[in-house]
Amino acid sequence: MPAKTTERRAFVASLRPMLPGALTLGAGLVVWQLISLAYLPVFFPGPGTLAQRMIELYGEPSNYVVVGETLWRIFEGFLIAMLIGTVLGLLMGLKRGIEIFFDSWIMMLLSFPAICWAFLSVLWFGISQVAPIFTIVLIVFPFVAMNIWAGTKAVEKDLIAMGRVYKAGRLLLLRKVLIPSLSPYLFSSLRTALSLSWKIALVGEAFGVGSGVGQQLINWFQDGRVDMMLAWGVSFMIVMVIIDLLVFRMWEWRVFAWRPRFAT
Repeated sequence: MPAKTTERRAFVASLRPMLPGALTLGAGLVVWQLISLAYLPVFFPGPGTLAQRMIELYGEPSNYVVVGETLWRIFEGFLIAMLIGTVLGLLMGLKRGIEIFFDSWIMMLLSFPAICWAFLSVLWFGISQVAPIFTIVLIVFPFVAMNIWAGTKAVEKDLIAMGRVYKAGRLLLLRKVLIPSLSPYLFSSLRTALSLSWKIALVGEAFGVGSGVGQQLINWFQDGRVDMMLAWGVSFMIVMVIIDLLVFRMWEWRVFAWRPRFAT
């Protein structure tokens, strides 16, 4: 069999798993377009109209500054929440007394309405940069702590016992046993924290900051422009998905390249 024919068949075979997703996406776009015909474009834009609005949006250089401000707030809150949540989750998994003390507090924070934190941060810090970051940290770090706590409890105790038998210090155990065992939980926490952070940041900006993507959403909401709200929301969602794919997903694939893949 010619080499070109073999390569062509291999290429077609590699595309076959993507076919159901492509068909579903195409069908969704068709249904979306049909529904949009019954409404004004400013109220329910079709895919083409929305794409045009997004192109117009990013044709303005000043809008890149708006997105940059929001991204900076997201990553500040994200990093602080990851740091606090990881440290607290480790301590809760390793120390029974700390686990008992913080268990109820973590559950209370997880149950507290996110919108309340947004309002409280405005009342406490006013219209400032601190308000959305504070909101992100208080909402995200309990999720991270819960995840890392569960991961720490799931670490094989025999590995820790073996390390102690060989006189391994705490830092060595942390570096060679705990962190590798917690890697799946860390990556899960990173991606969950990022997805939560950008949504919370927009809510925080809508109430507590005079700039950013969240403030743009409020401005267009007041004008009744659903098309521009969707243009900002969808375009920013695409930015965050790209960051997830190019940073966290690629990093995760590299770290876990040795693992066999069970999904077919």
